[in-house]
Amino acid sequence: MTVALLVALAIIAFAAAFHLHWAFGGRRGFSVSLPQTPDGRPVLPHLLPLWRPAAFVVAVGLLALAALALALAGLVAVPLDARLVRGALLAAGAAFVLRALAPNRYVGFFKRLRGTRWARYDTRLYSPLFLMLGLALLYLGAG
Repeated sequence: MTVALLVALAIIAFAAAFHLHWAFGGRRGFSVSLPQTPDGRPVLPHLLPLWRPAAFVVAVGLLALAALALALAGLVAVPLDARLVRGALLAAGAAFVLRALAPNRYVGFFKRLRGTRWARYDTRLYSPLFLMLGLALLYLGAG
């Protein structure tokens, strides 16, 4: 296994575990799981009823991404052409890097709203993990 694969799998396992925890009723980390307005409320409060199902979908997506990375390394079999697997890893990697680096009001290294608890977690934990995962996936996808 390459370092890039190990980094990707470690980040995916960490993130998927939290998302499954939330999907099945867990509360640890919930208060910093969604972007917040300056007064600490979620940015999109009308979407809170969808939060747990969305967390489950994110966890499943992350696990699928791990399967693709493992397939590219020849450690699991998937019924997809290697070019499609590489393309999916490149697309996901680019999306994660963009999430970390693209200017946005609430997320990423260059976010404009920085004073919330969410923003501090995003700067110190989420964005670095997104960037590392994205770079690892780009490296794997590029071959």
